[in-house]
Amino acid sequence: MNKTTIIYLIRIILILTVIITVATPGDLFAQEPVPVEVSKQKIASEGKVYYMHQVRKGQTLYSIAKAYNVTVNQIASDNDIHDNGIKEGQILRIAATATDMQTRTANTPDRQDERFLYHVVKKGESLASVAAEYGISVRDLRKANKGLLFPHEGDRLLIPRRKILPQHNDRKQAAVPDTVIVTEEVPDTAVTPEAAETFTVSSEKAVLKKLNGSVRVAVLLPFFLEENVSRSYIDSTKRDAQGRKIYKEVTMPGNWIYEGSIPFLETYEGILIAADSLRSLGLSIELDVYDTGADSSRINRLIWSGVLNNANLIIGPVFSYNIDRLASFAVEHNIPVVSPVPLRDQNILVNRPSLYRVYPTIRVSQDILINEVKSHPGSNVIFMYSDSHMSDPGTSQFWSRLTAETAPEGFGENQDVTPVYFTGRVSKRDSYSSVTAVEGLLKPDRENLIVLATTQTPVVSAAFSTLHSLSRKYDIKVLGYPEIRGLETIDLKYYYDLELIIPSESFIDFSKPASQAFSSAFLKRFRTEPMAESFAWRGFDIAWYFIGGIASYGRDFLMDPGLFNPELLCLEPDFRRDNRNDGYENRGMFILHYRKDMTIEVRRSRTEHRSLLNNYREED
Repeated sequence: MNKTTIIYLIRIILILTVIITVATPGDLFAQEPVPVEVSKQKIASEGKVYYMHQVRKGQTLYSIAKAYNVTVNQIASDNDIHDNGIKEGQILRIAATATDMQTRTANTPDRQDERFLYHVVKKGESLASVAAEYGISVRDLRKANKGLLFPHEGDRLLIPRRKILPQHNDRKQAAVPDTVIVTEEVPDTAVTPEAAETFTVSSEKAVLKKLNGSVRVAVLLPFFLEENVSRSYIDSTKRDAQGRKIYKEVTMPGNWIYEGSIPFLETYEGILIAADSLRSLGLSIELDVYDTGADSSRINRLIWSGVLNNANLIIGPVFSYNIDRLASFAVEHNIPVVSPVPLRDQNILVNRPSLYRVYPTIRVSQDILINEVKSHPGSNVIFMYSDSHMSDPGTSQFWSRLTAETAPEGFGENQDVTPVYFTGRVSKRDSYSSVTAVEGLLKPDRENLIVLATTQTPVVSAAFSTLHSLSRKYDIKVLGYPEIRGLETIDLKYYYDLELIIPSESFIDFSKPASQAFSSAFLKRFRTEPMAESFAWRGFDIAWYFIGGIASYGRDFLMDPGLFNPELLCLEPDFRRDNRNDGYENRGMFILHYRKDMTIEVRRSRTEHRSLLNNYREED
């Protein structure tokens, strides 16, 4: 067994071992009990008051139940616990008994720590709104209320007196009870205010130094573990001299991994490294990882079992039909769902306010390309499409929006926008017909912008070949969809000679210290370095962005993801939505401009920040 094979085996064993470990809830029941301190965090739900207890290492259901004066069965029932299995960092909801309520009601705020004021959370309030009311920062409010991620109606927050601005110091401490009994049923879903939404666009990069609290993350990805277990198959493709099939057992090589598993294993690798990094800052992260396969039955079983009910974040699933099922559950339980891969359903976000789409839709790419065309006034624009009569709605809408946005009054009398049907197919008798047809549309005295409204590999390859043959006579620039960059049939030199301009949802600058640190951490953990095309980069960014954002800002971040703007490895998130009933779409992309000097100019697609990031040389 050679060195490469050994590395692959170690890598897959490490990954699968972690998956099996985290997919099964840890059992702290058998450990030696440690002292249990009664939590000061409470919520009110369905007319009852509950303590929110975070499980510490060594605590058991028995020791927790004894401290709160309730039964083990009651805790298990309220938290859907089976076989007494609890885990370190898990948040338990424990009903407050009547005797306990009477005993603790006397402990009013005027007998508490004089360093703080006490604020009872009202319906609709968030950490940001409470902080603004007292003139303090969200960070100071979170620091005073360690472990609090999302304030609930009835929670009592500590307000540090020394942080309150002078104009707020004249507040009088109202006598508030230690608990608030809610007689009405509290809905699971958040009530969306009618005020207009605002989204933050921060120009400064956030740096995480210290975190506290606990975040529970459910990872739902199709690892196809069963397919990887099978290491042989029966080959019946060959026949003997009489024409009969030959059945032969073929054993897969030692480094073989089922092809469908690879992108999701890589994504999970990135998530693991991000979780380790966030834990090093003090955050408690609980990862529950599930192999969802490609069918909906596993998603349904997870929902019915209740194991997802207490998640603060769900990463996955990846198939639109599974997302459709899970999104309804997520709305009911107010849990954000992050889709980490490109989705075919362009309308998946409609009526799914808890869904976050990392990969932008085709419309976002079209917006960027249209804005790019508008930044070249006076140019000759050729709209090259490959579906006859523009029968594809995506193509026809692109054309309609392009012509509307580049109306003559916006560019002057010399502006031309011409559609051309191009397939790349030519007659054997006339191999130059496509070149002649395209050349007839080019202008020798102007810049020619070719908008490729297709991603079909044969068409794109033929277009580049045709245009490259004309690039010595004409000033040509090609604009196209992100998928073009991944086509292997095109000579990379064509990109530079034709100054390709494309939007891209990701870009890795390997010279950055963060990229180098990630590669080192990846090598240390998985015994190999991440490839440039690996989904591990995206997995890290998604986990770091969403877990770090939740830990830093709680539910405020989920309503306005722009609050958290960290330095990431390959993504540039800018999550927004046009309708409160819909989910959030990432509209943050890079614009890659291939230059004739063999460099790539990289810009952000945000109109607010279009500054040059860097010039990056890509090797052939």
